[in-house]
Amino acid sequence: MTTQLSKIEVVNDNNEVVISYRTTKEKVEALHLLGEEWFSSIKTEKDIYLQRGRILREIINEELYKVKFNKETGIYEEIENREFEDFLREDSKVFFKRHKKLSLDTANRYQAFYLLCNRMLSHANLNEPVIISQIIPMQHLILTDIDNAVEVWKGALACKGDKEHPSNDDVLNAFIAHGPRVQAKQRAYNVMKKEYQQTVSENLKEEPINTVEEPVVEKPQISFNELEKYDGSIDPSVKCKAIASSYHQAKEALSTFKFTLYNFIQENGLEALNELKKIDVGVYSINNLDNKIEVLEQDLTKIKALLN
Repeated sequence: MTTQLSKIEVVNDNNEVVISYRTTKEKVEALHLLGEEWFSSIKTEKDIYLQRGRILREIINEELYKVKFNKETGIYEEIENREFEDFLREDSKVFFKRHKKLSLDTANRYQAFYLLCNRMLSHANLNEPVIISQIIPMQHLILTDIDNAVEVWKGALACKGDKEHPSNDDVLNAFIAHGPRVQAKQRAYNVMKKEYQQTVSENLKEEPINTVEEPVVEKPQISFNELEKYDGSIDPSVKCKAIASSYHQAKEALSTFKFTLYNFIQENGLEALNELKKIDVGVYSINNLDNKIEVLEQDLTKIKALLN
């Protein structure tokens, strides 16, 4: 087995430069030990995430992923251009004794959870994440900018309300408000684009506006023939079209309103929206925006009541 020294400069979790003098043999031994730890007995689910995140961070920081078994020579070698993704794809199943290889997304999630929890230890008055799903919206941010990620987590803690811990939605809202503007803008845009496409798809599939066919309804209480017997003042096709058209107009207006809000928040943040509420611009003032939204909810309730 090759025992050449490898002097590699790496950065640890605290952004401190460290030097590894491990030989190839020592790196192989370290990998096997970490693999044994992967499924070691741990009491809680959170501890499992933390341990696996720590293991992966050590593999990355010490560049243990560069070690590869050569089947032709029968020895382990260090491959300079080997990446962490190569290790996951080719060797994670063996070293971690898994039924399948460890995906990069899952590996990054373990690391992100560990890094954020580790960093939050220096903030004694703030709670750290308790389940891995909480950090999914900010997973990439934790791995690329831990300081900004801490600010996002603080925002999530501030908006959790009466809940014991922030939810995934709380973290997402905090990410949009406090995270990187470019990432937040793209994320909010993707969410709105998906919702808009679903809305359009539903409209085309359920109740198309510009078609010859009339909307399909269940058994009418009064047939068209009976309806015409009254005084001829009611044209069923016209009335149905009027109701369907007004529904589509209302739905389109609501989608536009929702998209406008999302678009503003993703570009400027929630704080900016609250500042706008304080400005008097006459009929365009939004100081009572929350009340107006409540009125919309009340109107929808009244519409439902009409149909019952």
